[in-house]
Amino acid sequence: MPTRMLPPLAVAKSVPRNADVLVVGMSEAGVRDVPDAIARAFTKRFGVSVEEMAVSLGAKADADSKRTLPAAGGGPRIVVVGLGSERPNEDLRRAAGAGVRQAASLAQNAGISVAVSLGTASSEQLTAVAEGALLGSYDYEPISAEPARGGAVEAITVVQQSDGRGADITAAAKIVAQAVVTVRDWVNAPANLLYPESFAEQVRNLVLGSNITIDVLDETALSEGGFCGLMAVGSGSARPPRLVRLSYSPRGATFHLALVGKGITFDSGGLN
Repeated sequence: MPTRMLPPLAVAKSVPRNADVLVVGMSEAGVRDVPDAIARAFTKRFGVSVEEMAVSLGAKADADSKRTLPAAGGGPRIVVVGLGSERPNEDLRRAAGAGVRQAASLAQNAGISVAVSLGTASSEQLTAVAEGALLGSYDYEPISAEPARGGAVEAITVVQQSDGRGADITAAAKIVAQAVVTVRDWVNAPANLLYPESFAEQVRNLVLGSNITIDVLDETALSEGGFCGLMAVGSGSARPPRLVRLSYSPRGATFHLALVGKGITFDSGGLN
């Protein structure tokens, strides 16, 4: 499977002119962070404010709430998402993801550009919104004889009024999101395409050119090493098992951290 490409992510002080959809948030205090020019155009066109129309359509501050409003003139369509209140940064991440997913559902047969204006005021909040927006753009396309689905999110802009480490934060958010969507693709892939050997090869390609070293143990090495559990489960499939070991040793490291994962690439309740 080829590496999925994430849409470009930028941070700007205003909504780009070419934005097709604007995602804004709704808290207990009402709809927030609608740019003045868009708010005025909306009220002039429909005779009510963005908040008034959103409320009339059932928009709430709850974390799972989302409503789509029409565009005013040549402006963007507006998606109002609930911001929740329990975990501020996590709620922002979830709201950004929900908003971008809702925006993607409006794409039809053309790609769209999405602006996300959720009132981020700190680096932590900007990180949460950037990660959430990128993850919200994910859409798994299964291998099929049917034509591919229509448009997708082609660009994301996070609106942030204050100057900050926008470039650094977006770069880090892309790394995190790329890792997550890669795992999502692996989870969604059918077992005839992703099996122990092909999975190991994909991991090898993923870390190629990085400072991460990889060691893949095949069925011979596993048998010689006494990995009886892996060999026993693997015997239930025509595809032999693999163990993939990754190591990263940054300069100046002062402790060891080990993460262990189990990947079942076929439906197995055991050999008997």
